[in-house]
Amino acid sequence: MHGTNAIRRKHDWALIVGGVLVFIMGIMVMAWPGASLVSIAIMAGAVLIVAGVADFVSYGQVSGTPGAGWLIANGICDVVLGMLFVIYPVATAAMLPWLAGIFVICYSVFAIITAIGIRGTFSSWGWLLATGVVGLLCGIMFIAMPESFVVFLGIFLLMRGVAMTVEGIVLPASVAAQIEGI
Repeated sequence: MHGTNAIRRKHDWALIVGGVLVFIMGIMVMAWPGASLVSIAIMAGAVLIVAGVADFVSYGQVSGTPGAGWLIANGICDVVLGMLFVIYPVATAAMLPWLAGIFVICYSVFAIITAIGIRGTFSSWGWLLATGVVGLLCGIMFIAMPESFVVFLGIFLLMRGVAMTVEGIVLPASVAAQIEGI
């Protein structure tokens, strides 16, 4: 019981900090849409790596609960894509709208499936579902309208940042409630 109360009082600071950084990146992308794709590739890569690490840390805190495995899948996608963006910024910039579109579509499908799977278990499932749906639309637009990439990237990053922050605040209490219900 003592361990459950400790979980209930804690926030997932890795998700909160990662979410705030992703949100700030979204604001930066939207505020300076004329920035070069190389700069965006490097900044987005760094943020994706941080978001991936936050997913891994969060998995360690909620492993064994429904949908927790998707944190690992998201983390791997975030870190791999982030490393590609940072290591090969010029090559990545040329393909950025399409690469990001594929990634965001995959992430969004993961988010939608997870949200549906945790619907009866976690109170924050709606945020995850909304992020998945908006992300899916943004990913499709990255591919369909690469000239508008920066606008849709900003929207996606804003939504992802809000969702991560909300999950970091709500998720620990939801996990504690599920543990108590066992």
